[in-house]
Amino acid sequence: MNPLSSNYFVTFDLWQTLIFDDPELVWAHAQMRCEGLREVLSSRGLSLSLDALLEAHEESASQFEAIWRRNDHVSTIDQIRLIVHVASGNGIDLPRDSSVSKMLERAYIEPLFAHPPRLNEDALVTLNGMRDRVRGVGLISNTGRSPGVALRELLQKLGILKFFDATVFSDEAGCRKPDKRIFDLATGELGAEPGNTIHIGDNPEADVWGAKQAGMRAVLFDYPVPEAFKQEPGSLFALSRTDGQVAGSEIKPDARIKSLRDALLFVDSLS
Repeated sequence: MNPLSSNYFVTFDLWQTLIFDDPELVWAHAQMRCEGLREVLSSRGLSLSLDALLEAHEESASQFEAIWRRNDHVSTIDQIRLIVHVASGNGIDLPRDSSVSKMLERAYIEPLFAHPPRLNEDALVTLNGMRDRVRGVGLISNTGRSPGVALRELLQKLGILKFFDATVFSDEAGCRKPDKRIFDLATGELGAEPGNTIHIGDNPEADVWGAKQAGMRAVLFDYPVPEAFKQEPGSLFALSRTDGQVAGSEIKPDARIKSLRDALLFVDSLS
């Protein structure tokens, strides 16, 4: 299909669609993140044990998920403040020194690059194929512990940032999927109409129900919660899948795919 003859636009989810956050990575990231925070704090005369930081880090997941479920945002430095506050038994409030904040933020974000998530093996062929089929390609991603600015850097390193005409991250948008506004923001940046836009993602509520509420078509990338994540019910991924507020009967994708490259077949079927 010649893109000039296509009226369609496509947007993708990021986590567990284009990239995978494996259970082993979650632990490695937590360990490295807390070690980095401890080193920065120690350099400023603030002593906290690694165990205390790790425990606070784990506890923070449910607190952050509750905040995100309200469609609110927790900045990177505020996430760090909460973890440090809890790890210290509510005895340490971080200094407001901007240089310290930058060091702490970098320590918090650095594990994303030291142990990057796994790129979906079909991501490159799918994204490249979409460029030949549609008028524009966008990305709509809720952020967790990694802000949009870091995720763009990651996408650049993974070699896929170049495929997107618009990248919309919740921490920058001020709202999260399934909020209609974040989908509207993406279609606006693409110069697209919702009715001519197809969203592809793995989360039934955030990606499918949210996109449909925004007037878009929705393709569910049927990626099940891995068993290892089920054994860690406090992980952000597990919480995002189990804390739904929309009945399953209300979630009706236009298509279900097991392989990301099958999204190309769905787009072809619309021509």
